[in-house]
Amino acid sequence: MTRWSTLFPRLRMTADQQNAFLSLRTSARTRLLLSSVIGVCGFYLACILLDILLLGDVTLLAISLRFGVVLPVALVLVRYVSGDHPIVNKEHAALGVAILGNVCWCLILVSSRNPAVLSYFYAAASFQMVVTIAAASPFRPSLIASLLIFVLNYSVIWFLEGSSGFYVLQHLAVYLPTVGMTLLVSYQLESEAIANFLQSQENEVLKRELSRQNKDLARLSVTDPLTRLSNRRGTDGELSRLRLEMPQAMENAVVLIIDVDHFKAFNDGYGHGAGDDCLKRVARAMRRALPLDAHLARQGGEEFLAILPATDADKAGHFAEAVRRSVRQLGIAHEFTRDRNRHVTVSVGAATGTILNDDDFQSLVDAADQAVYAAKADGRNGWRINERQQVAQDVA
Repeated sequence: MTRWSTLFPRLRMTADQQNAFLSLRTSARTRLLLSSVIGVCGFYLACILLDILLLGDVTLLAISLRFGVVLPVALVLVRYVSGDHPIVNKEHAALGVAILGNVCWCLILVSSRNPAVLSYFYAAASFQMVVTIAAASPFRPSLIASLLIFVLNYSVIWFLEGSSGFYVLQHLAVYLPTVGMTLLVSYQLESEAIANFLQSQENEVLKRELSRQNKDLARLSVTDPLTRLSNRRGTDGELSRLRLEMPQAMENAVVLIIDVDHFKAFNDGYGHGAGDDCLKRVARAMRRALPLDAHLARQGGEEFLAILPATDADKAGHFAEAVRRSVRQLGIAHEFTRDRNRHVTVSVGAATGTILNDDDFQSLVDAADQAVYAAKADGRNGWRINERQQVAQDVA
């Protein structure tokens, strides 16, 4: 991030970002503010010893203001900061109590007639550090509080015992650098907090985008780019998922191997563009013909595979016929078949059994593949169930 001088640039936030920033900081800021209030209040009350040591003539007043006024208000502030209130209101309340402590301190010093009051008044810079560094409030409230205590202290300074113009100038020489440096720290702390927040938001956006892209890549790695069906890797993943999530459904399954008839002749006759369009239409038709829980994949070229878990053997023919009919009803002309079928058709082979492991699955695939060859040998545009499992059937 580019800096000007030694500062972070002041970054702007949208209203939504501002709300998110405040929400994110609420818990941590509340804890920090609570510890600061308790610590500063303890230090403020301990300074009664300095009052007694340096300004003995106002001891009773000092005790009354510190313990009778500031302490009760500070206790209320502790309870308020610990409660469920907007963090902005808590910060403003803390700054208000700090200013009240400054007012009481000024009353103590103005009431004293001890010349030591001039030396003691240099402690006014500590209130400046409280409203900027100790409170760690946002820059704007810190700036406003700094201006208020500046006006307060330099209105009171003229009424101190033994005060003079030269003393005021000496005091300013110490006080003004304190104001400048503490405000600079307040500005930089807030700017860095905003910059870190915006950077974390940007990182989250990048992480989400990267996650989305990884999911897209993972999806593409298991998807056939032409038909948008699963590819071989997708089939392996689906089998693993089914075996893990619903193993009982894998005990009785139907495997279909579907091959587009005379597809090479279609490609050669009509061109590869028409061939690609044909495969896409065929894939969509078969997807509509099969149940939603059926897994349909492109095995390569013009060959497709369907897995129907929890399906009885007597339903194999029904689904094979549904697939065959769905493609034939597309009515895609095919003048290069050199047989009676003048439209794009498919031959379907079916096999039934268990697919609980890879060997069983491969056995069913091989059996369904053999059934495809049988359907093609009988004139294509038909389906067969592996003869070892069921009597062969034909559809003309």
